[in-house]
Amino acid sequence: MLGNLGSWIRDFTEDTSSAPPDDGDWARTLAGLLVEAAMADGSLDDHEKAQISDALQADLHMSASDVESIIESAVAAQDGRIEIHGLTRSIRAETDAEDRIAIMEMAWMVVLADGELHEYEAQLMRRLAGLLYVEDIDSGRAQKRARARLDAR
Repeated sequence: MLGNLGSWIRDFTEDTSSAPPDDGDWARTLAGLLVEAAMADGSLDDHEKAQISDALQADLHMSASDVESIIESAVAAQDGRIEIHGLTRSIRAETDAEDRIAIMEMAWMVVLADGELHEYEAQLMRRLAGLLYVEDIDSGRAQKRARARLDAR
């Protein structure tokens, strides 16, 4: 479904011809996962929300109004969500390993957006890597790339 999302995100290309198809369900799933990552420390701050918004707008080529609506829905759903297995199961089923590593990088960018890595965020990221079948080394590399991208801003 998503083709080359992983290399597409890492290449930081402006070429929209390689973008994955606009899929509202996919965007809601990804937003839900990123909101989970952001709220692992108990709050969704402005930096984290901006990072989620940037990811959805730039990487999935969504409008600002659509993104705002999806984030609001994801926050509301997060309040009632007990587990993240449903989100990760859907992502695993629809992506390849490279795409899942790119999604880990997106999640790392969200948890690192506020400049801190809270212990609950670190714990969630380890759990998320396992649920997405991403090797520890690949998650670590995704974290380093996320830090570099955030530092470059």
